[in-house]
Amino acid sequence: MKKYIIIADKVELIKQDPNWVALSTTQFLRSSLKDFNISKSQARIINLSNQYDYLSKGYYVSLMAEARKINCIPNVSNIINIQWKRNYSSYLEDINNFIKKILADEHDIESFTNKKFIFFFGRHENPKIEVISRYLFDLFRFPIMSFELKHTVRKSWHIKNIDVLGFNAITQDKLEKFYSALHKFTGSAWRKNKKDSVEKYWIGLLHDPSDPFPPSNKAALNKFVSEGKKLEARVELITKNDIASVLEYDALLIRSTTAINNYTYRFALKAEKERIPCIDDTESIIKCCNKVYLHELLKNNNIGAPKTIILDKKIITDYQCDGQYPKVLKIPDGSFSRGIVKVHNKEDLVSQAQGLLKKSEIILCQEYVPSEFDWRIGVLDNQAIFSVQYFMANGHWQIYNHESKKKKQIYGAHKCLTIEETPQNVIKTALKACKLIGNGLYGVDLKTTPNGQVIVIEINDNPNIDHGVEDQIYGNAIYRNILMNLIGKMHT
Repeated sequence: MKKYIIIADKVELIKQDPNWVALSTTQFLRSSLKDFNISKSQARIINLSNQYDYLSKGYYVSLMAEARKINCIPNVSNIINIQWKRNYSSYLEDINNFIKKILADEHDIESFTNKKFIFFFGRHENPKIEVISRYLFDLFRFPIMSFELKHTVRKSWHIKNIDVLGFNAITQDKLEKFYSALHKFTGSAWRKNKKDSVEKYWIGLLHDPSDPFPPSNKAALNKFVSEGKKLEARVELITKNDIASVLEYDALLIRSTTAINNYTYRFALKAEKERIPCIDDTESIIKCCNKVYLHELLKNNNIGAPKTIILDKKIITDYQCDGQYPKVLKIPDGSFSRGIVKVHNKEDLVSQAQGLLKKSEIILCQEYVPSEFDWRIGVLDNQAIFSVQYFMANGHWQIYNHESKKKKQIYGAHKCLTIEETPQNVIKTALKACKLIGNGLYGVDLKTTPNGQVIVIEINDNPNIDHGVEDQIYGNAIYRNILMNLIGKMHT
């Protein structure tokens, strides 16, 4: 079945291609997608109508697509925002600031002013203009747009005009550029290799090459790519600079360390707005990235967890604990054992807490639960997919020792087990905890106490999946299962 449907007033002018089906506005408005053997769940509509005015046929194409719950570019909100300048005026300051930054060192003013720059799906042949056009496409989501720039001594560079164009505005000399951009946007530019084999899906894998503690090492990223090929999916490594390209993918897999206040959340949010399946989803990031939320969630659902008290600046000096030390202080949104300290007495607690409270208005004070190792149970869609014991770093009380000067001593040892070998109360507790979060990919950190109790330390929305560690038992099946889960969500 075709996935992309191109809607145009004069459908005979649209180039025929095996990667899309072209329908006239009348055909789309009067017919069902079933009439054209198109899967509604996978369909994406590109509305190339000549007019997008309110109550025009172009408007009704996007409105009908929304009623049928089909992804459409542009959608109704895009049309309304661009038609009335007052609706997008709030963007202008950010747009102008962005343009000033891009063209800060540009001295050839004549080449960029008093010209209408037309671009397709955010693409333009001029690299500097394309940076701006992709930014505008990211905001307004129209297939064909134009803008003009102005330069003055007082305001420097700023936008003079933003306009949307219909397919009829494309001159013959620009048709080739339009179709080149369309092929890139629909993914058909890469779908055929030398042997003409077709890859059905395009998955963006977000990673950070500069992260010293990435959730997946380079070998694991390569595994995702190679396993994707076996599933007829192209897995492409992308970075934070590729946010404007999210709409071009069928699914998004985040393998960068997640946080609410960084680019990973913005990627996940953008994917969700475009109804693109994503691991991790925003709800999981919000819930898992804050230990205060997790503490309340576990406590209110009777899941074992360390005894915890929330502290702030007002109560820290007067706080009287149970007198049992050591204690563990945590910043709510720390990761990879960072923002966590162990204190041994009241003076130590006050001193360390004051330092942490400079970074967060509240912190957690937890009982210290000593153990030889932490369990990490990987969970995908409410099923356990791997089990690992992470041992404490050499001479340290955590599995990570960030203060170690020797690289080999930063991490502790690990031991992988099959799901069947793992104590079933550990597996059951991990699954019970994950059901409170969602049906995504999680890593649950647990400890077993001397009396046999299982307690949850943390639920990670972006768990480590490193080649040679988490995949030791189940091998490539780990990567394949995650990709299959994403592909399955494309059809729902």
